[in-house]
Amino acid sequence: MDNIFDKAKEAFGKIAEGVNDFMQMDKGEVIQEFKDSTREKANAMLEEITNLGEHMNKAGFELVEINTSLGLPPAFSLTYHFLHDITDEEQKIILKENREKKINTIILKTLFKSTAYAQSLKLGTFKLNEVSIQLGLLPEVGVKFKK
Repeated sequence: MDNIFDKAKEAFGKIAEGVNDFMQMDKGEVIQEFKDSTREKANAMLEEITNLGEHMNKAGFELVEINTSLGLPPAFSLTYHFLHDITDEEQKIILKENREKKINTIILKTLFKSTAYAQSLKLGTFKLNEVSIQLGLLPEVGVKFKK
Protein backbone atom coordinates (compact mmCIF):
# COMPACT_ATOMS: atom_id res chain seq x y z
CA MET A 1 0.00 0.00 0.00
CA ASP A 2 2.84 2.40 0.80
CA ASN A 3 4.27 1.73 -2.65
CA ILE A 4 1.09 3.03 -4.33
CA PHE A 5 1.10 6.15 -2.16
CA ASP A 6 4.78 6.78 -2.96
CA LYS A 7 4.06 6.38 -6.67
CA ALA A 8 1.03 8.69 -6.37
CA LYS A 9 3.09 11.37 -4.60
CA GLU A 10 5.80 11.11 -7.24
CA ALA A 11 3.20 11.22 -10.01
CA PHE A 12 1.45 14.26 -8.60
CA GLY A 13 4.80 16.01 -8.28
CA LYS A 14 5.53 15.32 -11.96
CA ILE A 15 2.08 16.48 -13.02
CA ALA A 16 2.37 19.63 -10.94
CA GLU A 17 5.77 20.43 -12.45
CA GLY A 18 4.64 19.77 -16.01
CA VAL A 19 1.34 21.57 -15.79
CA ASN A 20 2.96 24.47 -13.94
CA ASP A 21 5.58 24.78 -16.70
CA PHE A 22 2.84 24.68 -19.29
CA MET A 23 0.58 27.19 -17.53
CA GLN A 24 3.52 29.59 -17.20
CA MET A 25 3.71 29.68 -21.01
CA ASP A 26 0.07 30.72 -21.27
CA LYS A 27 -0.22 32.61 -17.98
CA GLY A 28 0.30 35.97 -19.66
CA GLU A 29 -2.53 35.27 -22.10
CA VAL A 30 -4.87 34.14 -19.31
CA ILE A 31 -4.04 37.19 -17.19
CA GLN A 32 -4.55 39.49 -20.18
CA GLU A 33 -7.97 37.94 -20.85
CA PHE A 34 -9.11 38.30 -17.24
CA LYS A 35 -7.47 41.44 -15.89
CA ASP A 36 -9.88 43.88 -17.51
CA SER A 37 -12.91 41.61 -17.62
CA THR A 38 -16.27 43.24 -17.68
CA ARG A 39 -19.52 41.36 -17.16
CA GLU A 40 -20.10 41.32 -20.91
CA LYS A 41 -16.63 39.98 -21.62
CA ALA A 42 -17.02 37.33 -18.90
CA ASN A 43 -20.33 36.25 -20.42
CA ALA A 44 -18.73 36.05 -23.88
CA MET A 45 -15.89 33.91 -22.50
CA LEU A 46 -18.33 31.60 -20.77
CA GLU A 47 -20.34 31.26 -23.97
CA GLU A 48 -17.15 30.45 -25.91
CA ILE A 49 -16.23 27.80 -23.33
CA THR A 50 -19.65 26.15 -23.36
CA ASN A 51 -19.82 26.17 -27.17
CA LEU A 52 -16.68 24.03 -27.33
CA GLY A 53 -18.75 20.86 -26.72
CA GLU A 54 -18.30 19.08 -30.07
CA HIS A 55 -14.59 19.85 -30.20
CA MET A 56 -14.21 18.82 -26.59
CA ASN A 57 -15.77 15.40 -27.21
CA LYS A 58 -13.48 14.91 -30.23
CA ALA A 59 -10.60 15.87 -27.91
CA GLY A 60 -11.54 13.05 -25.52
CA PHE A 61 -13.15 15.15 -22.78
CA GLU A 62 -16.60 16.19 -21.61
CA LEU A 63 -17.31 19.38 -19.68
CA VAL A 64 -19.16 18.19 -16.57
CA GLU A 65 -19.05 21.19 -14.24
CA ILE A 66 -18.67 24.96 -14.37
CA ASN A 67 -18.14 27.06 -11.28
CA THR A 68 -18.01 30.82 -11.56
CA SER A 69 -16.67 33.43 -9.23
CA LEU A 70 -18.16 36.74 -10.22
CA GLY A 71 -15.66 38.91 -8.39
CA LEU A 72 -13.43 41.54 -9.88
CA PRO A 73 -12.11 40.01 -12.03
CA PRO A 74 -14.31 36.96 -12.57
CA ALA A 75 -12.89 33.42 -12.57
CA PHE A 76 -14.16 30.19 -14.05
CA SER A 77 -13.46 26.73 -12.73
CA LEU A 78 -14.10 24.03 -15.33
CA THR A 79 -14.14 20.29 -14.68
CA TYR A 80 -13.64 17.94 -17.61
CA HIS A 81 -14.24 14.20 -17.47
CA PHE A 82 -11.69 12.19 -19.43
CA LEU A 83 -13.40 10.01 -22.07
CA HIS A 84 -10.63 8.61 -24.28
CA ASP A 85 -7.17 9.18 -25.73
CA ILE A 86 -6.61 10.80 -29.11
CA THR A 87 -3.54 10.89 -31.33
CA ASP A 88 -1.10 13.78 -31.60
CA GLU A 89 -2.37 14.37 -35.14
CA GLU A 90 -5.97 14.62 -33.91
CA GLN A 91 -4.82 17.09 -31.24
CA LYS A 92 -3.17 19.27 -33.89
CA ILE A 93 -6.34 19.27 -36.00
CA ILE A 94 -8.54 20.28 -33.06
CA LEU A 95 -6.11 23.04 -32.05
CA LYS A 96 -6.02 24.32 -35.63
CA GLU A 97 -9.84 24.40 -35.75
CA ASN A 98 -9.87 26.52 -32.58
CA ARG A 99 -6.82 28.74 -33.22
CA GLU A 100 -8.94 31.92 -33.36
CA LYS A 101 -10.45 31.25 -29.91
CA LYS A 102 -7.77 32.12 -27.37
CA ILE A 103 -9.47 30.75 -24.25
CA ASN A 104 -10.49 27.49 -25.95
CA THR A 105 -6.94 27.02 -27.23
CA ILE A 106 -5.57 27.45 -23.71
CA ILE A 107 -8.11 24.94 -22.35
CA LEU A 108 -7.38 22.39 -25.06
CA LYS A 109 -3.61 22.69 -24.68
CA THR A 110 -3.93 22.31 -20.91
CA LEU A 111 -6.09 19.19 -21.27
CA PHE A 112 -3.71 17.65 -23.80
CA LYS A 113 -0.69 18.39 -21.60
CA SER A 114 -2.45 16.96 -18.53
CA THR A 115 -3.33 13.81 -20.48
CA ALA A 116 0.28 13.37 -21.63
CA TYR A 117 1.56 13.60 -18.05
CA ALA A 118 -1.11 11.23 -16.77
CA GLN A 119 -0.21 8.69 -19.47
CA SER A 120 3.45 8.84 -18.49
CA LEU A 121 2.63 7.74 -14.95
CA LYS A 122 2.37 4.18 -13.74
CA LEU A 123 -0.11 4.21 -10.87
CA GLY A 124 -1.28 0.61 -10.98
CA THR A 125 -5.01 0.51 -11.53
CA PHE A 126 -5.44 4.29 -11.19
CA LYS A 127 -6.36 6.05 -14.44
CA LEU A 128 -6.97 9.66 -15.41
CA ASN A 129 -10.54 10.59 -14.54
CA GLU A 130 -10.91 14.38 -14.44
CA VAL A 131 -9.01 17.55 -15.14
CA SER A 132 -10.04 20.79 -13.45
CA ILE A 133 -8.93 24.10 -14.89
CA GLN A 134 -9.36 27.40 -13.12
CA LEU A 135 -9.17 30.38 -15.44
CA GLY A 136 -8.61 33.73 -13.85
CA LEU A 137 -5.74 35.91 -12.72
CA LEU A 138 -4.22 32.88 -10.98
CA PRO A 139 -4.72 29.94 -13.35
CA GLU A 140 -4.68 26.46 -11.79
CA VAL A 141 -4.91 22.88 -13.02
CA GLY A 142 -5.97 19.85 -10.99
CA VAL A 143 -5.80 16.23 -12.12
CA LYS A 144 -7.89 13.47 -10.54
CA PHE A 145 -7.27 9.72 -10.90
CA LYS A 146 -9.71 6.90 -10.23
CA LYS A 147 -9.49 3.12 -9.89
